[in-house]
Amino acid sequence: MLNVKLSTLYFLLMSVFYFTSCCSTQNVSVLSSQVAPNNCRINATIVSIDKSVSGKLNIAKVKIDNIVKAGFGFKNPLFKDDLISVKFEFSLSKTDKTQFPELEIELPGLKIGDKFTADIERVELIQLNNNLDSFEYRVFEYDKITNRD
Repeated sequence: MLNVKLSTLYFLLMSVFYFTSCCSTQNVSVLSSQVAPNNCRINATIVSIDKSVSGKLNIAKVKIDNIVKAGFGFKNPLFKDDLISVKFEFSLSKTDKTQFPELEIELPGLKIGDKFTADIERVELIQLNNNLDSFEYRVFEYDKITNRD
């Protein structure tokens, strides 16, 4: 009976080792394990992209899929299915070191329908010469959520 239990335990341990060693390291998160103060970590979907800002793809309407957690001092509650305007500080297009040398990682790019995880920060709307900013939140880095088929 002891041999059966040891064999089962050995099999389980080897299975766990096998499956964890086969996992790809390609999907390493760019996000810190902690959420910074005044930020909120969300899972969201790109609903539309505004191309009007000097031709760059950096502002999008985003639907909140769920709230992961909020950092200390995040005063603006968000809820599932909220639709918010977000500025992606680098770009919604794929990035590399030639475009943004200060960016430590390359961002995969997002398009309409893509899902992602990001820490968003609320920004105060600024009005200059009757022009009001068209975004309420901003994102610096994100993880694209890929379907595992």
